[in-house]
Amino acid sequence: MARRKISVCILLTALIQLCNCSIDSCPGPCSCFPLQTSGLIVNCSSRHLKDVPDLPEITVRLYLQNNLITSVTPGALDHLVGLQEVDMSGNPWSCDCQILYLKSWIESIPVQRNPRNLKCATPNTVSMKQLENLTGNDMSPCRRTWAIKCRKFFIRDLYLIGLTVLVLILMSYVVRMARKLACRIAVTTRTCHKKASSESYKSK
Repeated sequence: MARRKISVCILLTALIQLCNCSIDSCPGPCSCFPLQTSGLIVNCSSRHLKDVPDLPEITVRLYLQNNLITSVTPGALDHLVGLQEVDMSGNPWSCDCQILYLKSWIESIPVQRNPRNLKCATPNTVSMKQLENLTGNDMSPCRRTWAIKCRKFFIRDLYLIGLTVLVLILMSYVVRMARKLACRIAVTTRTCHKKASSESYKSK
């Protein structure tokens, strides 16, 4: 009985330490609560945040609604692989090219709270439009154009490829001509040998 109590105490101590470690990793302006199963509830709502804080990997539920966040750096949320629920509504989102990352990321989360209140604030062409309703026509300025340096590299590569093909064609032509010449030499040599042998036979 005493051993069982000791084991229970050790287990409870370990769980308390785990919870403390999880809460210690909580972003400063936010509140974090451990779930009974595993992971954290991270509540950063209504904190006047302008940027997404550094979030712990064990975040399961994330609440960032009603802040002043305008954008999320592409890749900044990829480490939240266990996230099951998110609310990022009520922020003045700038729907420029970077918003495509956020739109795709949010759509991958199983539970999205208040998606209708997830709206663009700028630019004016899409102001008050829901993120889930953004289309390719709305994001036409984001169509990728090659940089001048990339074009230069591409043109240079085309020249190199064309030069390589030309060299290969010339080499194949030279090889064919060399083979024909070798055949002619061989035929001429055989003919000369035959004539020489026939003349020597006649002289005998």
